[in-house]
Amino acid sequence: MKNNYYEVLSVILLFLLPINLYAMTYEQSGEISDCQLLSSSQLNKLSADRIDYYQLANGLKIYSMENHRLPIFSLRLVFDVGAANELPGESGYAHLFEHMMFKGSTNVPDGEHFSSIKHSGGNVNASTDYDKTVYWTEAPVDSLDKVLWLEAERLQHLAITEVNLDNQRQAVLEEKLLRIDNVPYFKVASEFMVSAWRGTEYDHLIIGNETDIKNATVKKVKRFFDHYYQPDNAILVLVGDIDTNRAIEKIEFYFSDIKSKFSSQTNQAFAKKTPNLKGKSERHFDPLAPFPLYALGWHTVGMKNTDFYAVELLADILLNHDASRFKQALKEEQELVFETIGFPLTFEQAGITAMGMVPHSYADFHQIKNVIKKELERVRLHGVSELELCSAQKYRQMKIIKKMSNNREMAELIANGALFFNDPGYAITALNAYQQVDNQQIKAVAQKYFHEDWRALTIEPGPGVRFVKWLMEILPKSLSKTLEEQFL
Repeated sequence: MKNNYYEVLSVILLFLLPINLYAMTYEQSGEISDCQLLSSSQLNKLSADRIDYYQLANGLKIYSMENHRLPIFSLRLVFDVGAANELPGESGYAHLFEHMMFKGSTNVPDGEHFSSIKHSGGNVNASTDYDKTVYWTEAPVDSLDKVLWLEAERLQHLAITEVNLDNQRQAVLEEKLLRIDNVPYFKVASEFMVSAWRGTEYDHLIIGNETDIKNATVKKVKRFFDHYYQPDNAILVLVGDIDTNRAIEKIEFYFSDIKSKFSSQTNQAFAKKTPNLKGKSERHFDPLAPFPLYALGWHTVGMKNTDFYAVELLADILLNHDASRFKQALKEEQELVFETIGFPLTFEQAGITAMGMVPHSYADFHQIKNVIKKELERVRLHGVSELELCSAQKYRQMKIIKKMSNNREMAELIANGALFFNDPGYAITALNAYQQVDNQQIKAVAQKYFHEDWRALTIEPGPGVRFVKWLMEILPKSLSKTLEEQFL
């Protein structure tokens, strides 16, 4: 790695910091004549060849990036399996193994993986989504051998036993109860959004169906593990104070004896399918909800779609931050909502751009939807201002560059690029792609995806709160607003 890597990052961060996306609104009249994004020389410096690649005979792909600024490293082991790979009746298996992988192996007792890393001063965790399962570790550089051995040990000798399965089955069901079923709005909203992908691999919650989890057997989960937890279905990324050649030798020592049982070409459970793109409206009652919630969602695109970057930028301009058009119109101008929040859901092959709104008692969903329709119509006809587009582009680039300055997040960028695009330097591709988006593309994606054939959800609270809301609806607007501010 070049010695001036972090100096380059510092220069670019300073360049981007003065542009505060959150402080800008589309109403500002001061247009900019030239949007100063990253120059070719800046992109070239960032894209310097500093990521090494090596593949073991068993198919394990290794990416290494040296950063000798601090005596630490970040390891990221990614398996090309997520909830989208689960067969009918086996939902939740990918997430289940996020738990099972810490339950011990032939030579590591239950819980020892966590405690061993923490006693070394490091951190370890895991995550599952629809397209991948990730295990990451951050630790002092003298722990590299230990970390590699622990990862290889559980990949080769994981303890998939009846006792461990029963234990983690219960842990997953408790997690579902605490984090989904008993959280206001979450269960209803997540199931409604997931229903947007009905008939595809994305049509169930990542945590799985309760019946499927209860019916999981050692035979079934072992088959899942044997199919996907193979070296040729994994990517290992190392970023930090390492010597690449020595690190490769260590990885070869610990992992080379693990044989892949299946070709990675056969690892996809089934072909990707196209979701039903029809709009839908539903109304649900949630006894846990303290006040009503409205939500709108638009079928957009997955990260591999050519429209992805324009959709992301338009979502930022419309709903993803404090100065977004929808928030300004609904909260500041029309005073119809307490708050809005954007929550885009983007995966490899599918995407939903969604927003949630907490309405004032005197506001109904029809009024709110009319305001949103008008804003969308403006964008479809006229696009967005140069200032809005430039600010959104700088904001997106800033997020990527900040990740590049952190070992763990840089490892994430490398792994995602390698997994989804066969390009470990995909962060640079994304930096460039965002700044190539123009207003015509913004208008095109607005016309293609952000129309009134949306998914609309109303979540009403329990009977007591609904009665209070009804009382406040019949009061004068100024009085109900005062009461809301006092009590809500």
